Amino acid sequence: MKKILSLLICVATINISCQKKTATSQSQNSIIDTLIEKPTFAYFDDDNIKDKLEILARPNAEKLSYEFSISMSDKVIRIPILNNSVLYNNKYSDYYLSDPIVKNKIINLRIEYSNQTTIPNISGEKKDLVENIKFRFDSKNNNIQIIGYDVSYSKEGKGKFEKSFNFLTGNYFSKNNYKSKNKESSGSARELKNIYINNWNSSFINKILLYGSDVE
Repeated sequence: MKKILSLLICVATINISCQKKTATSQSQNSIIDTLIEKPTFAYFDDDNIKDKLEILARPNAEKLSYEFSISMSDKVIRIPILNNSVLYNNKYSDYYLSDPIVKNKIINLRIEYSNQTTIPNISGEKKDLVENIKFRFDSKNNNIQIIGYDVSYSKEGKGKFEKSFNFLTGNYFSKNNYKSKNKESSGSARELKNIYINNWNSSFINKILLYGSDVE
């Protein structure tokens, strides 16, 4: 009887130990997978040393937010990636980042949003919302400059919309395509030039979206 009891205790102890190890392993994998995406290494500044580019997820109990981390030889800069779903649709939705694309020391980040399937499709709701942001390192000012911003979306019964901003020239372009008919608008403004990461916020984006709005 004592031998059987001892054997049962041993089996139970091993089982608990295995469960604890599995839970710990799963927890660790979850933290790693959630917080840090696979880094990209590319030339970004002017020191001819490859820099480390990472997308960092910062989850909390309610929302998921992202930062774009650039590790250069002398400093690390983290850029909050804004969730503009409320700005565009007055309602929060999740957003997702693709791996950064680097070409000629210019970084392009693509941001996609989940469509809000829980509310009816109305004419004012922007669906299929996608943003692209372009960064470069300004060696003269030793700062990261945003040189371009593109946004595209569709509206129920109004077709596809595209807006593009060139923050080097100050030019903007907007376009609407509906039933194979194009409507376009373009122009320039002084406030659309020399934009750096410290200028990039929801208030600024809300302001620039007024440009080219006549196509809507």
